[in-house]
Amino acid sequence: MLRIFLSLLLFFCLTSISNARTINWLAHDFAPYYILNGQYQHQGRDESIISLLEKQLPNITFNRMLIPSGKVIQELSNTSNNVCALSLYKNDYRKEHIYFTEESSTTGLSPSIAMHKKLAKALNIAESKKVSLLGLIQDKKLTLGISMSRSYGQEIDTLINSTPNIDLVIRPTRDSLASLTYMLNLKRIDILLGYPSEHYYLAKSMHFDKNLTQHPLKEAPVLSYGYIGCTKNEQGAEDIKILNEQLKKIKHTKQYNELLMRWLPEHLKPLFQQRMVLAKK
Repeated sequence: MLRIFLSLLLFFCLTSISNARTINWLAHDFAPYYILNGQYQHQGRDESIISLLEKQLPNITFNRMLIPSGKVIQELSNTSNNVCALSLYKNDYRKEHIYFTEESSTTGLSPSIAMHKKLAKALNIAESKKVSLLGLIQDKKLTLGISMSRSYGQEIDTLINSTPNIDLVIRPTRDSLASLTYMLNLKRIDILLGYPSEHYYLAKSMHFDKNLTQHPLKEAPVLSYGYIGCTKNEQGAEDIKILNEQLKKIKHTKQYNELLMRWLPEHLKPLFQQRMVLAKK
């Protein structure tokens, strides 16, 4: 009898192990989406949303894998892997190689410019007011700082590349945005292109948030959407289906919506909420 009991116990243990599911998440050192150390460690927007999904799926093990941000798409496109990543842009090329959720995993304000508050006052630009990037770099002749090899959307990329005689400062280093934020605070550049949450997090962590402000751009879309992407194989298809259903659930929660605004400056939170309401209509 004991032998039969032990045999059954071993069978059920092996069955449980064989049925165990794991989703491997690609994470990278890119604050404020993933914050790996410092005062705000583990308070990143994207890593916190992954944790929300983890709570919704207690029977699935979530494994975090830290890789360089430049290798995320490469790892996802390798069909011998079984990995997923949060907050990715969809395009036709990527959809050929990666499965994406139908539901967006993150929503944020589109690219904006940061500037010194003293410059905003001198130009008579009110807080939260939309500004024209073309007007600032072409008419006002302001010096623009950008990170090398980064896309800000087709319209803005085209504007920068096609506008003649603009004063442009490009930083190629890994911490280019932090370097440019430092320059912005010292007034070595006039305006800095990026996303509001990135601007605010860097300014806050560098103790410049009282000096700098952010303004939405007329040339940018109203909102920016990111999606979950998984390896385009059998397991990836299953993971995408499961995660898509869970996104539908968590997106209706207060906690999820608070995470979307965690690293937005206070003066842009009402604008984000207004645009979210309009997007749902």
